[in-house]
Amino acid sequence: MTVMSAAEFDSLLNRVDDKMRRMREATEHLFDKLQTWAHRLGPLGHSIMQVLAYVPKLIGKVFEWIGQLIVNPGVPWTLWNHGNDWSGAPVAGRVSALVGKATLDEVRVDDFWQGRAADAYKNTLPRQKEALAKIVSAAQAVDDALTKMAIAIGALWLALLTAILSAVIEYIAEGAAASTGVGAPPAAAGAAATTAKVLALVTAALDVFFVFIVANTLPALKAMRHDLLDSSAFPDGHWPRSTTDFSDGSLSDGDPTDWHLRVS
Repeated sequence: MTVMSAAEFDSLLNRVDDKMRRMREATEHLFDKLQTWAHRLGPLGHSIMQVLAYVPKLIGKVFEWIGQLIVNPGVPWTLWNHGNDWSGAPVAGRVSALVGKATLDEVRVDDFWQGRAADAYKNTLPRQKEALAKIVSAAQAVDDALTKMAIAIGALWLALLTAILSAVIEYIAEGAAASTGVGAPPAAAGAAATTAKVLALVTAALDVFFVFIVANTLPALKAMRHDLLDSSAFPDGHWPRSTTDFSDGSLSDGDPTDWHLRVS
């Protein structure tokens, strides 16, 4: 599954909102018909009254849950774009280009200079390459976590839309049956079954979403936190630099730390 664009996600949310409105209309029509026939059918209306005593409250929970989600639906395309920035040219792409250059054949210091100062400079390259690679790995991990979250948000809303669509179709059919009078008792039973099903589908969609977060995103965040605290590639929490003890790399004072033009 790919990440939805802003337009695609807005369209999906609009469809969910529209189907929620239609479900509300369908259930109101259904309950109105059931209420009418519950009084007209006498003893036969008892089962209808039992359904009316609890089913509307359950449907209200569905509206409440999804209504709360619609207020804060998530922004999968933003997560996707930020993830691309981390793994792409702005961060990992730029740093990975430096990884390829942190080698002796890519630098010119050993071509023109020699001496302790030049050696100390060259000897930092492997550690600096390791540090650069660590940055690339961390940036790619951020992208992976953001992308997975973006996909999960889109999948959640698709699952909710599917559940609502199924319920709308069934509620409309049950409303039509309830309008006939003789079909009111089975329509009431059908409404109870439909409500139980849509509740189960919505609950399952939310459970899958949260399980996905726990199984994927949280471990990734924990791993990134560990990497952030890992100083193996950054001695003392700083960029790798020479450990050679020299304080003067001048060209002219004649001590052993001088930089010298390479002669061979």
